Amino acid sequence: MALTHQRNNGDDDFDYLRQSDSIFLDNSIQYSDFNSPKERSWMLRYDLDMASYGVPGLSFMTRYGKGSDADYSNANSVYMRRDGNGDPLTDQKRWEREYRSEIRGAGRRSQDLSLRVRQATTRATAFESDLDEVRLIVEYPLSVL
Repeated sequence: MALTHQRNNGDDDFDYLRQSDSIFLDNSIQYSDFNSPKERSWMLRYDLDMASYGVPGLSFMTRYGKGSDADYSNANSVYMRRDGNGDPLTDQKRWEREYRSEIRGAGRRSQDLSLRVRQATTRATAFESDLDEVRLIVEYPLSVL
């Protein structure tokens, strides 16, 4: 189990690495990064490895993140987000919850096979869209050469 707190004290979004979509923040999860100006966020995460219950290769994870106080009042023109009247967005809030189940192959031919299901739900005030998403991810390495 993990509990994290994150805070951006700057006037702009905490930026991504140059020319990439990568961000390295504790509260960056499936959809939300909780990286807006002045935003404070908390996340609670729980992981369960079923090997200790006699089911090797099966695991579950759930997490919930909540952000508040995002304020674009002093953001520069690149990061500025405004409401319908053209005023900077203030007091923005959001939350996201995610569930993940994963099974990894145990047999000789399937030992590198991984099946993962991820579900995310996020809700926010004006600065971000609501989302309900399910992803099915299949991983299997192929030797081409």
